[in-house]
Amino acid sequence: MKCLTNNQIQQLIDGELSANELMEYKLHIETCPDCAEKYVEKKALALGIKNLLNDAVPIPERIPDFPIPAKTTSQKRVNRRIPLWAKVAAVLLPVIFVVKMIDKPQPDFKPTPEEILMYETSNSVDANTAFQKNMITTTVTDENGKVIKCETN
Repeated sequence: MKCLTNNQIQQLIDGELSANELMEYKLHIETCPDCAEKYVEKKALALGIKNLLNDAVPIPERIPDFPIPAKTTSQKRVNRRIPLWAKVAAVLLPVIFVVKMIDKPQPDFKPTPEEILMYETSNSVDANTAFQKNMITTTVTDENGKVIKCETN
């Protein structure tokens, strides 16, 4: 066998070889003095780096162990039943709300003669013209809110 490469020696040190390769590389190192010298140097270098790293990094606090129980007990599942009245209310309340919103009757618009007169007098003139001519609509009502008099100046 030819000599081992630096990469192969590093794989041997790191333990990244299959069983067959491990046996083959170790046998070669025992018989080849050059590879044995490279192996010893690389192993010493790797241990030196490891020691430097271990000295530079502070020791973390120990994280407590959380043992998992060997036998887990089956927990009974508690069924919480929702009362029937709550289910009915949850369905009916939105339905009632929607129905009331949809079926809300719109009052028929039946203007009084005074309102028609006010509309006709104010619509015959646009807003700018009415403002420039100081067009004023005066409405007089009684205590009940009924229009007594409506005139435009």
